[in-house]
Amino acid sequence: MLKKRPIIMDVDTGVDDTLSLLLVAAAENLDLKAVTTVFGNCAVDVTTPNTLKILELYGMDVPVAAGAYRPVIDPPIDYSIAPMVDIHGRDGLGNVGDRLPAPTKQPVNMTAVDLMAKAIKECDEKMTIVATGPLTNIAHFLLAYPDLHEKVECIAFMGGAAFGGNMGFSVEANIGHDPDAAQIVFMSDVPKYMFGLDATMACFITDDERQALADNGGETGKFLQACLQQYSDIYKALGGLPGAVLHDSLPVAWLLDETVVELAHCHVEVELKGVKTRGCTVTDLRGYSKKPANTYVAMKADREKLIGMHIEAVKKFN
Repeated sequence: MLKKRPIIMDVDTGVDDTLSLLLVAAAENLDLKAVTTVFGNCAVDVTTPNTLKILELYGMDVPVAAGAYRPVIDPPIDYSIAPMVDIHGRDGLGNVGDRLPAPTKQPVNMTAVDLMAKAIKECDEKMTIVATGPLTNIAHFLLAYPDLHEKVECIAFMGGAAFGGNMGFSVEANIGHDPDAAQIVFMSDVPKYMFGLDATMACFITDDERQALADNGGETGKFLQACLQQYSDIYKALGGLPGAVLHDSLPVAWLLDETVVELAHCHVEVELKGVKTRGCTVTDLRGYSKKPANTYVAMKADREKLIGMHIEAVKKFN
């Protein structure tokens, strides 16, 4: 019997979270125990129903809890002017979310942090937490339940960058939206895997590959093709890339096939005081700080393998 790895997904469901959840839905070796939502691509009162919609699209029946609506310390994001709504669409799903029916289920009546704790306590094996948004829920969990740290196999998250940024010249958005929460996670005793821009920016999907999703995935594939349209247009216009970048898929892809990335083990911490660098993930690749390595950092990704995973995954829904 195939042994399945138990996971919790912590998401801010936009477009690339939708593609990461596709990989989870099709995976035979992952056991999704719970999903928690957080602000990020959209406000949490948007990411939560988006998440419920996408889970129902994929036929996944798992408990969902709404989480943090704002960073630990910083003010809430003003979504009336936030650039994410232009990237992911006003509805977070490329402005085509209304093609999906309203979710039939509601979030459970508990906090995201408490749902995480419940799922971890009830699991016989160590839990893997996959985070694809700001790390606010994860930080709150680590602070609230120190006795459960040893039951977490690892935290695999999309965020950060050893070089560069997309929220500023040195700041990646998921970390930049809550630098204090990210620092709590980096300084924790739980094993950490950072899938940042150094690797994810190579993970674009072309128009032909989006067409392959539609050709191989029935109505689900057609929805994903449409969901990616605006996201793709933005990356072409502003980033000069051949298509949308599937940032959030990489940590899930790594769980399915570790060869999809190359990792470096090094010390990472978050700059909290810089005027222009607050939220920068300071990544000591050469050991200058003499501090012990605390994070595995994805430095390269196999784009073709990653896209192939999505095309194979969507066939499940044809």
